[in-house]
Amino acid sequence: MKIKKSVATLVLCGALFTVGATAAFAKVTHPGGGVWSYGEDSVSVWSEYYHGSKTHKSSVKGPDYYVSSGWKSKGVWSTAWHKQKPGYNDEVFWGTQ
Repeated sequence: MKIKKSVATLVLCGALFTVGATAAFAKVTHPGGGVWSYGEDSVSVWSEYYHGSKTHKSSVKGPDYYVSSGWKSKGVWSTAWHKQKPGYNDEVFWGTQ
């Protein structure tokens, strides 16, 4: 089994936690032949991955948590998310088998 992994470090500025702030960071890329959507807002951090022909997963990681979608069948989205915490440097991942 070969696992491919990519990571993007997400840093949420303290300014986003100002009362009423709704700013968000989100990105869509196409690594490993699939579609990867990841980002964060003032409430959550997420990683979603889709691959049409391979088993795949997505995950998010912080200093005191790790959340994985688990392996998903080809043709369906995998989703992992966690509640955002002020000052955390979260990491997001995707993987295929």
